[in-house]
Amino acid sequence: MPCSATKLNAIYCKTATGENEIATRQHGLLSKQRQALILIDGKKSYAQLNQLLPTIELDQLIHQLLQLDLIRDANATPLLAPQNPAANHVICITESSAKATAIPLDIERLNAIKQLMIDSSKTLLGIFANTLIEKIKSIEDAAQLSPAIAQWNLSLRESKNGQLHAEQYLEAIKSLMK
Repeated sequence: MPCSATKLNAIYCKTATGENEIATRQHGLLSKQRQALILIDGKKSYAQLNQLLPTIELDQLIHQLLQLDLIRDANATPLLAPQNPAANHVICITESSAKATAIPLDIERLNAIKQLMIDSSKTLLGIFANTLIEKIKSIEDAAQLSPAIAQWNLSLRESKNGQLHAEQYLEAIKSLMK
């Protein structure tokens, strides 16, 4: 783990294994580990992630995800970095992600999306989220999901605490939908 100021500025990105884990759930991650993995995008610093996941022990999660080779330090160069194969691999991930968007949501991904929406609503909206949470809990398919996401995102954007994080949570939802 990086130390103090360096730690706050540390940026992590998903490895190919991490991208694959989001799509396949092969590692059986706990929900908080998965939530952290989804939010890690190679752009957000440790400090920003810590704001998005305030109730989670982020140090421990980062350490676990690093050990599982699901993420890496974005500023570190990979030990064995073949130029061409890595580029081809990224293209493969992008192509499979594009195909996955057309596939209807399975129940596991739908539940993961709902849980992320519920958790973020509780954290950022407090008691004002109760009606919204009930609506999210009643979602049964992808058709009901889109309007709920729009309402949820609007609620986050209009709230004092949520406006700073609304876009990042929306990106996390989009990556879960792939």
